Amino acid sequence: MITRRTFSALAVATAVCALAGPATAADYPSERLTYTIAFGPGGGNDRMSRTVVDILRKYDLYAGDIVVENREGGSGAVGFSYVSQQAGDPYRLTSTSGNFIGTPLVADTDWTYADFTPIGLLASDAMLLVVRADSDVTDVDAFVEAAKAGRVTIAGSGSAGPERVTAALFAKAAGIEFEYVPIGSGGELVTALTSGSVDAVVANPSEVAGQLDAGTLEALAFSDNARSTNNPDVPTFKELGYDFSFSLPRGVVMPSGLAPEVQDWWIATLKQVIETPEWQEYLVKNGMSGNPIWGAEFAAYLEETSAQYRAVLVEIGAIEG
Repeated sequence: MITRRTFSALAVATAVCALAGPATAADYPSERLTYTIAFGPGGGNDRMSRTVVDILRKYDLYAGDIVVENREGGSGAVGFSYVSQQAGDPYRLTSTSGNFIGTPLVADTDWTYADFTPIGLLASDAMLLVVRADSDVTDVDAFVEAAKAGRVTIAGSGSAGPERVTAALFAKAAGIEFEYVPIGSGGELVTALTSGSVDAVVANPSEVAGQLDAGTLEALAFSDNARSTNNPDVPTFKELGYDFSFSLPRGVVMPSGLAPEVQDWWIATLKQVIETPEWQEYLVKNGMSGNPIWGAEFAAYLEETSAQYRAVLVEIGAIEG
């Protein structure tokens, strides 16, 4: 059983071990922490950020005060810009999302993912390829054969979002062509699929969870590197021999220019955060995949994801090459 006392003890031990190095970091943390949310209240990024902060407080994982502020605007551009300008300040955190990758690709921002210190990927927004349960297509290989034999349609939310990117990467890996149908919302996606207007949809797990549970829809594959914690029976595209993965980062970053000991302290602390029942409940309620990575591995993930996203946007004509 995870208890407040257990986490307090772990936090103290972690701090002692992680900060036994340079004297400049020996008293970290000792000041108020500001957690900036680059979006408005109530959205996905806000829910994740406040969940992390609530856990830090509940289990005494951060000794000082924590101030949470929303700095919304420009699809995350305003808030992320503000944090990036606090270079060298070890008391600033923010949460990433799809816009952390996508906004700099389509807008003239003064920051990119490379202007931050990567702490960890705590969860992923990855996509499912979904068909009707009564479809003649019962697995991904059959879908590929159907696409090679004739016209298939795949729907997703928006014309240049992660659904479109996932569909394009799948098509390239499988050597197929498809017609992409941009649809506005998760509810409309489900309606288009159940009515037979499209052959398949690429969707966030949270958008189709009810229909998957009811047995009216069936998920064929998942776009992350590892299987989803919420849909463990659904194989990844990679498992099935289609060599790609794509997901968007629900992670935590800090400004650039920090001592390595500060990064290490936060990695150790957030590893404790994701072990709590509150975090596991967050994953389930929000349809997230919990496949965490840390530090340099998270940095490499951000670089790869940005490159994938950019290549597809160039290919479909959304941005110039």
